[in-house]
Amino acid sequence: MFEQYKKLIEEELSGRQAFRYAERIAQYHRIQASPGYREAANQIMNLLKRDGVEAELVSYPAKFGDRFLSHQSFKEWHCNSAELWIETPVRKRVARFEEEEISLIQRSISTPQEGVTTELIIIEDAELDSSYHGLDLKGKIALVRGTPAVVHALAVEKYKAAGLIFDHLAEFPPLRTRMDLPDTRQYTSYWWHTDEETKSFGFVVSPRIGEELRALAKQSKVTLHAKVDTDLYDGHFENIEYFIPGKKQEEILLVSHLCHPYPGGQDNSSGPGTLMEVMRTLTRLLDEGKLAKPELGIRFLMMPEMNGTAAYFHQHPNRIKQTAAALNLDMVGADQTKGGGPLCVEQPPLATPTFVDRFAYQLVEEVMSNAANFSGTTRYSTIHYVKTRFSGGSDHYIISDPTIGIPCPMLIQWPDKHYHTTSDLPQNLDATMMKKVGVVTALYGYAIANGGEDEWTSYLIQHTNRSSRYVNNEMEWVTKQDFSLEDMSEAFKLYISYETKAIEQLEAYANLRNFSRLVEQVEWAKQILSAQSLLQEEMLAKLGEFSATRQQSKTNTEHWVKAVYTRTYPAPLRIGDEITLLPLEERLDWYQHKVPMGYDDFLFYWMDGKRSVEEILTLTRYETGDYFPEYTRELMELSVRLGLITEK
Repeated sequence: MFEQYKKLIEEELSGRQAFRYAERIAQYHRIQASPGYREAANQIMNLLKRDGVEAELVSYPAKFGDRFLSHQSFKEWHCNSAELWIETPVRKRVARFEEEEISLIQRSISTPQEGVTTELIIIEDAELDSSYHGLDLKGKIALVRGTPAVVHALAVEKYKAAGLIFDHLAEFPPLRTRMDLPDTRQYTSYWWHTDEETKSFGFVVSPRIGEELRALAKQSKVTLHAKVDTDLYDGHFENIEYFIPGKKQEEILLVSHLCHPYPGGQDNSSGPGTLMEVMRTLTRLLDEGKLAKPELGIRFLMMPEMNGTAAYFHQHPNRIKQTAAALNLDMVGADQTKGGGPLCVEQPPLATPTFVDRFAYQLVEEVMSNAANFSGTTRYSTIHYVKTRFSGGSDHYIISDPTIGIPCPMLIQWPDKHYHTTSDLPQNLDATMMKKVGVVTALYGYAIANGGEDEWTSYLIQHTNRSSRYVNNEMEWVTKQDFSLEDMSEAFKLYISYETKAIEQLEAYANLRNFSRLVEQVEWAKQILSAQSLLQEEMLAKLGEFSATRQQSKTNTEHWVKAVYTRTYPAPLRIGDEITLLPLEERLDWYQHKVPMGYDDFLFYWMDGKRSVEEILTLTRYETGDYFPEYTRELMELSVRLGLITEK
């Protein structure tokens, strides 16, 4: 597809240049709303200007009490110095911010000027209240593992610890287990949103140092000395914007978050480094007349993850309806021989139907193809890539939220061996991978902005041909869930409806571009999809006949499931941020809920002011396979109390 554009972009775009951009970005400690992040942003501005790209640096206030859409703002933070020493039974330094920034829990507050000298207490299973019973933790420092917000609430707020040491390392088998990286430290942060919150300091040590501390504590009393000098103050954070104007007011948005601690090579200097090279490439090709001025504009955004995206749309609500599609780059440059995972093309949630994730995946297939069999009859890729369902966790989860409504796939390599650790170094990046992703990104943006009608008609035919494959995949997924036969049928209808709406989105795009022949072909595509779905429904029924005994449909007759709610703010709700001022015991009770990551987001995505909670629960189950009615009831009640949703 779009071979003429592809050839020009591949000739100009440099993987080495993208790598060099990323290498420069990775020299900075890029915590959101911090001097280090600002220095990185200014360096990027200078590099882009040097290379002919006149970007804009846009500043937003970083202070308590502000909201950008649904997201609460926060204060700027800076660390001057921080150290942690073992004083007895041996003297040894185990952390120093100046030599390893991740060795401090980000946004830690200062100790008294003289520091804190106190005993080390080991807390196993630090997310359980029972683990603290019988221990005197007041004024001491606890060695812990777990979720920072939960552990802080228990150890610091309830049991009055002076500070914490984390030796936690999240595991992503088979790529990473705790002892695969025994000397790395994991990025750990507090997120303060109010003056009233109880705040503290903390450090991060490697698994090896953690085991050393545990061994020492078993032998004798361990005394530590901690000293932290930080500032938490009203400040600013910055977005970098660049715009290639089109002939129409509508535009495409390409984004990549710039934040994360030093070194942050793969996560995420690889994304902005690649995006910078896309900016440079398209600008040069346009300036030299090799590419024509696009029909739709192409906007680029680099920002603090999620918060910068929310701030951008908060400042420019008029651009939401003008943005036809977006693409998010997050962790896209890792060498797959050094721990980088497969390149995933993640689709938006089902509540935001679209064709653009399929388009992005088809571009990945074509760009990644780099090998063939002996006779050349089959071409394929030595680079691992895969198409995945929506999961969230990055800026596309805001952009694709139905209250924003811009379809935004994400390109991400996942899992990654060095994710969120001191081992995430630029030398683990691969210039070839960055070039491939850069070509996909540039081609995605320019083809949507200016691709011709014949090329898009060709894509529609390919999309329609592949729809049956996608529906077959969804049908297989449905049959593997713990669904009744009735639920299987209803879930399948949801996926057929999604496919129809995806083609309708192509029709809307055709109307935007004034492609009358493409509009006519869309009707043909709908007929083909309808015919295919009839055959697939028969297949599903046959599979149901011979599948294992299935449960009855899940029904709930309680009154609360009939309620209809509307959201107060656009963009996803972050319940963890919203509950910070609830009474401690109520927060601790809430932390005990164990539901899959992102379950709240799926529920709220389906909340449109028309659907009942029962319908939302059902649609979320059909999309994820998960069903937590009691948790959902409590979530709705809590969200009403916090003013996040309103019953209609």
